Order: sequence, then structure tokens, then C-alpha cells
Amino acid sequence: MALYLEDDTIRYVLRKRRIKELKKSMGDLSDDHLISKASISNLEKAKGNIRPRVMEEYLKKLRMTEDEVVEQAQKVREELEEYYDHLTAIEYIIDRGDPATALEQLEQFQLEEYHPSIPYILFLQGRICYEAKDYRRAREKFLHAIDLCTKKYTHNPFDNIIAACYRELAGCSYNENHLEQALTYVELGLQHYDETKERKGLKYHLLGNKVMYLLKSSQYEQASRLLDRIWVEVEGVDNRFGDAPLFNLYKYRAITLRDSNMYEDAYQCCKQGLQIARNRSDGRISHYLDFLIISGSIHLKQQEWKKAFNRFQLALDSDKGIRSPRRHVDAHTYLGILFNSKKDWEQSLYHLDKAIQIEQENPDPFRLSKALIVKGHFHWFQNQFPTALTYYQEAVHLSRRYGYKQREYTALLKSANCFDKMGDKLQKCDCLEEMHRLQNELFIISEVEIYEA
Repeated sequence: MALYLEDDTIRYVLRKRRIKELKKSMGDLSDDHLISKASISNLEKAKGNIRPRVMEEYLKKLRMTEDEVVEQAQKVREELEEYYDHLTAIEYIIDRGDPATALEQLEQFQLEEYHPSIPYILFLQGRICYEAKDYRRAREKFLHAIDLCTKKYTHNPFDNIIAACYRELAGCSYNENHLEQALTYVELGLQHYDETKERKGLKYHLLGNKVMYLLKSSQYEQASRLLDRIWVEVEGVDNRFGDAPLFNLYKYRAITLRDSNMYEDAYQCCKQGLQIARNRSDGRISHYLDFLIISGSIHLKQQEWKKAFNRFQLALDSDKGIRSPRRHVDAHTYLGILFNSKKDWEQSLYHLDKAIQIEQENPDPFRLSKALIVKGHFHWFQNQFPTALTYYQEAVHLSRRYGYKQREYTALLKSANCFDKMGDKLQKCDCLEEMHRLQNELFIISEVEIYEA
């Protein structure tokens, strides 16, 4: 029988025989006639067209028969299934927020680098580093796993682990505020995703993250087009792949509909997202809070003050332990907008100061830049232009530093208005010059975001 070299277990048996049992290099087994070092490399990587005579000679040098290889590969296959069950359990431990226990479990696996389970182990090690916010080491683990699969040993995992590694690499870049790199990685993840393999919900994780990165990098039109293109498909995945992959897609679909003034569609999308979040059983509350806050923002845009207030307050009350501090920043910022609109300065100041305080304890420059602009509005509406300017200018610097170009444009516009009110024509012109530069880069007029109602 001919050996199926595309099978990772077959190639693992061959490598193990050469490296571990015979302690031979490729050069030790090559000769000047039938089998070269390059042909052994191609054979062990399942590259090119391997001639039967080369395989026969290779097996002779390994002192193995085809039947022996197949028999050993079957044992490895059974072992792999057991390992995979164990590793998926470890991944669940990480998902549940206990990376220390997961690391203890992983230490049980002392396998050769060329073992087919190693990419998954590296992926889990990277996840643990990611949870510890050690993004440099996490990146090394994910890239190492990809290299083993695509180059060094050409493993062919059955569970889309390569695409999963690219998703995590995108997350590392996003958390380090490298949005362009995050988009590159998420695109590579989508390219490597295979519909025939396990982790089928991963596709929707990647798509949801891509939408988020596009929006954060001021590419609103591209994000909206992507959502439009995939939405029919997304609406049919609820029961097939579980809930987790859908959150970002529902969240940003609701936001783009809201910002297009399609309030009823936005609200219905939000209700679906809320239902999915309620059904989630892993104890996380952040997605549920997201949908409460977005539904509040839909009412805010329609100047339905009481309904908006109730949603934002409900979000705060649903997380009294502040397990999700960034959602508290969102809720307090929106409440600041609401009370600015009602000229209730005392309430507005309380909520905006609370948002900025929580943000400083849990840094997220995207959220902070918005809170600063709204705090600027708080002073602008009271004709306190020099004070308003300090907040707008801080938002300009923060947005410029992290590449939030449309947010920078918004803050520059308000800064120019302040300089105009203060009679500083030179500084106003400087702001307008910067705005012109951003317009040329983004073809924008103003940011799609809620700062006032």
C-alpha cells in the first residue's frame, strides 16, 4: 500500500523513527544516488511528487515497512484524539478565567516539537500569555505555531488552529493600538480559515473583529459594506456555532443601523443581541451591557430621554461590582451627553467625571477620547470656551497618538470653534489646516458618533 503522506500521523512516525529512535539527520540518510537530503525533506513535509522508489529507499534506511508505519500511525491517531480532548478542556479552563490551572495542566505535555499536537499546545500557551497581557510572549507562541504548520513541519491541523492563531495575533496588535497590523492579521485568519475543519464559529469571530478594527480605524463605509454582505449568512448561524461568535457582529450591525438613522431596525438588531447575551452561560456580562447601552443610545438619538436614561442606568445597576469597567465608562459618558442636552450641569459633571475616573483606572484611549470631547461639550454649552478647549485639545492629542483619525477630526473642529469664540484666528487656522489634512486622508466631513442629542 502507498503511504498517505498528507496525514500528519504518518509523517510523525517517520520523523520520530529517524530523529528519536535512530538519531539520524537527513544528511545521514541521504546518498549520492537515489535519495538526497532535499528529497527526504520533501517527503517528510509531503511536498511535491514523491517517487515510489524514493519512498522504498527511505523506508529501507529507516528499517521499517509500510505496514509498520501504518500500524504505528493508527496508535498515534488514537493518542491524538485523547490529547485533543484534554487540550480542549484546558482551553475551556482559560475561557473560564483560570489561566494558572490551565498552565499546570499544559505542563503534563512533554512532546517532541514535530508532534502534531504542538501547534495547539503553543496556541494555548499563547492564550495564557495573552490573558496575562504579555502580548510579546503571546505573539511569539502564536507565530511559532503558525510556522510549524506552514513551514517547518507542514502540519495540517483539522481544527483551524492557524486561523485561530491569526485571530489572537490580531487581538495582540489591537490591544497595543496597532490597528493596521490587527487588520492584516485578521485578514490572514480569514484567508486560512477552512470551512471543512473544526472551530467553524471562528469565521464569525474573525469577521466581527474585522468590523470592529475597521470602525476603530475610521473605515466606516468598509465596515458597513462588510456587515451588509455577510448579514444574511450571520442570521442563520445562531444554532449551529453557539452564541459567542455573534456578539461583535450584532453589536456593530446595531451601531451602523443607528448611525444611519434606521432606528427601528437598529433596535430590533439590539433586541436579538440582548437575547443572545442572556442565553450565554459562561458568566460574562460585558456583551449584555453592550446591548443595553446601544439600545439606550438609539433612544438618545431620538431624544427619548427617559427610555435612554433607564437603559444606561440599568447597565450600571446590572454590574454593581464593576466587572466590566469599560461598559461603565460608556454608560456614564452617554449619561453625560443626556444631561448636557437637558442642561442639568450637576448630573452631567458627575457622570463625565465618573467616566474619566474609571477610564484612568482601566485605560482605553478610544473611550477616553470620547469622554474628553463630551466633557469639552459640557463647558462649551456653558460658554466656558478656554476650559472646553483643554478637553478638546487633549482628545486631539490622544486620537492622533492612537490613529483615531475621525475622532481627531471631531476634536479639531470643536477646538477651532473655541479658538474662534476666543478670537484666536491663528490657532483656529492651524486647526483648520489639520482638519483639511484629515479630510484628504479620509474623505470625511464629520465623525459618525454620538456626542450630543
